Amino acid sequence: MNATWDNVVRDVLDQARRAAGGGAPLALALRSANVGPESGTYSESAVSNWIKGRARPPADVVLAAASLYGISLDSRLGLEPSTAKAESNDVEELRAAVHRLEALVHERLAPPAEDAAFSTRDVRAVFADRSEALAAMPVLRTLATSQRVEAMGLSLTALCQGVSDVTLAELVENGLVLRCLFLDPEGDATRARELEEGHPVGHLAKITRTNMLAIARLRETLSPEATERVEVRTYDDPLRFNITRFDLARTLVQPYLPRVRGLDAPAFLVEADDAHPHGLFSIFDAVFSQTWDRGRVIED
Repeated sequence: MNATWDNVVRDVLDQARRAAGGGAPLALALRSANVGPESGTYSESAVSNWIKGRARPPADVVLAAASLYGISLDSRLGLEPSTAKAESNDVEELRAAVHRLEALVHERLAPPAEDAAFSTRDVRAVFADRSEALAAMPVLRTLATSQRVEAMGLSLTALCQGVSDVTLAELVENGLVLRCLFLDPEGDATRARELEEGHPVGHLAKITRTNMLAIARLRETLSPEATERVEVRTYDDPLRFNITRFDLARTLVQPYLPRVRGLDAPAFLVEADDAHPHGLFSIFDAVFSQTWDRGRVIED
C-alpha cells in the first residue's frame, strides 16, 4: 500500500471539492446522493475539517464522493487492477463497498446492547449555567487562544462586553477572525423572546443594539485589512440556541429555555471527534453555518 487511508481520504475529498466547485456544492451533491447527517446536509466547514485532517469523514461520504466524480480509490492505495482482471475486480470492489456501507448502516441504526454504557459522544463538558461556562472558559483567554471565533444568539453580551475595546482590537489586528450573528432587534423573534421572559417591549432589543454598536465602534478603530476580519449579520428565526464556534473545531452551545433567562440555562462544549463523526458537533456546526448563510449582512 503506497498511501495511508487518511491521506487517501483527504486527497479524494479535496479532488471532489475542486470538481464540485467548493465545499458547499460538494455537500449538496452528497445530499442528492442521500449521503448526509441527520440534520440534512454537511456544512462547508465539515468538508474543510475532513480535508485538513481535523475530523474523519464517514465511510459513505468517501465512497459517494469517489463515485460522484470518478475518483479511483485503488489507484491511490496502490491497488490498481490489471486490465485483464479489471472486470472481475470491479465486481469485487463493488461488493466490498456494499459490505462497508451495510456495516456503517448497522453501526448507526442498531440499538445498543442492554448492558452497554451510555456514550457522551463528542461532548467534552457540561455546565449548569452560563456563569459556570464562562468561569471554565473565560472570554479573554478563549479569544486569545483562537484564530477564528463565530457566535450566534440573542445579544452576544458575553462576547461584546466581556473584553475591552482596546484588547479586542489588538486581537483582531493580530489575525483573529470574528463573526457575530445577532437576533434582529427589530424582528418578531426578539419581541417574542421579550414577551416570554416578561420584559418590557424593547428591553432586549435595546441591549442588542448596544452590543451591535460596540462591534461597529470596534470596526471603526481597525485597519482596513483587519476590518475585513470582523463580520456582523442578523437573523430573525425563533430563538433556540446560543452557539459559539472556535476554529471550526469546538462549539459551546446553550439552549434558550422557556421563561428562563439565557444566563440561567445549562451549556455544553462539543468538539469535532474522529471517533464520533455523527456526534453533536456536526449538528450544531450545521445550525450555525446555515443560519449565518441566511443572515442579513450589517454594514457600518
